Amino acid sequence: MSVIALLLLVVLAVASFGLFNVLANIAFAERARRCTKRPLPNYPFVSVLVPARNEAHTIGRCVRSLLEQDYPNYELIVLNDGSTDATGAILDQLAREHPQLRVIHADQPLPAGVNGKSRACQRLAEAAQGEWLLFTDADTAHRHDSIRRGLAAARGLNVALFSAIPRQELGSWAERLFVPAGFTMIYNVVSFWALRYTRSMHWGNAAAIGQYALVRRDVYFACGGHRAIQTKILDDVSLGELIKRAGYRIAIGDADWVRCRMYRGWGEMVAGFSKNAFAVLKGSFALSAVFVASALLLFYLPLLGLALPGLDPSARAAAGAIVGLTLANFALVAWRLGQPAWLCALYPAQIAIGLGILLNSIRWRVTGRAQWKGRSLAGAS
Repeated sequence: MSVIALLLLVVLAVASFGLFNVLANIAFAERARRCTKRPLPNYPFVSVLVPARNEAHTIGRCVRSLLEQDYPNYELIVLNDGSTDATGAILDQLAREHPQLRVIHADQPLPAGVNGKSRACQRLAEAAQGEWLLFTDADTAHRHDSIRRGLAAARGLNVALFSAIPRQELGSWAERLFVPAGFTMIYNVVSFWALRYTRSMHWGNAAAIGQYALVRRDVYFACGGHRAIQTKILDDVSLGELIKRAGYRIAIGDADWVRCRMYRGWGEMVAGFSKNAFAVLKGSFALSAVFVASALLLFYLPLLGLALPGLDPSARAAAGAIVGLTLANFALVAWRLGQPAWLCALYPAQIAIGLGILLNSIRWRVTGRAQWKGRSLAGAS
């Protein structure tokens, strides 16, 4: 057996496991959705908390959707985190029109090494009165039952933290060429069932989705809140790790009751993912090298195997099976994101862009150029 044939068999096993994990995650997400359809026995007070910095193009839609919730017992607090655009003025106008909206303006300098979003979330939590805290991003838009659905999922799954992957809105080809791939990695690497059914960090991974994260207030403050993770670039993942490490159960699902457009165009997308990519790999050069090598083997070796003349028929069949599994994998995730399944055909380009973003993320970290929305992330990890 040739080296290429042997490698293809190994890659086939990995691709098969990846698709199995995606299917298992979808099954768990469906269970969470079934929980959301159950009536709530009571309505605990929920604080909806939105950190916003330079979100003039999205904040109006987000806030209006949150003001129209059918949940009977909640407050809405938005923190304008030193925005240099019209975010503050838009929020003030909305507050005049809707007295139930509370706006906090904060413009203190950001200490070196501190993630501005974590500081904003901590400030919001300290101002909140809710028994549950729903952190959500300013680029989201919520259906009228968003609070009720999230709380029903958290209660039905019996977790202290429930976070959800929203339906993603992709408004440009730049976004279509990578955003789905970023979430495909989450569906393949994170095991939603392990998050829920294991307590120990040694037996299950830990994560959360910052676009929609609902957490019990007592657990949040008992664990130290965002202040305990204020130097972490991946504030959402770090929050999930913090809460699970303290012995509480957490869960991730996906949500058709909230939509999100993360980035607008090529520049925002590259900057946003470059901010996070190296941190996802723990800031490790060794782990990054393994990731790049694994991506080349998993996504490009099978395509090469199909193109090589004279390859053993069994190896060619394995290469074809891997490509089929990969297409199915990406198509399933696109479907869960609310995107057309045909985006899966773009996966070779999506992976190439992702590897380029990772290299750019490493360059930013090495040169101290990592930043987001005009703020340096030098010293953050």
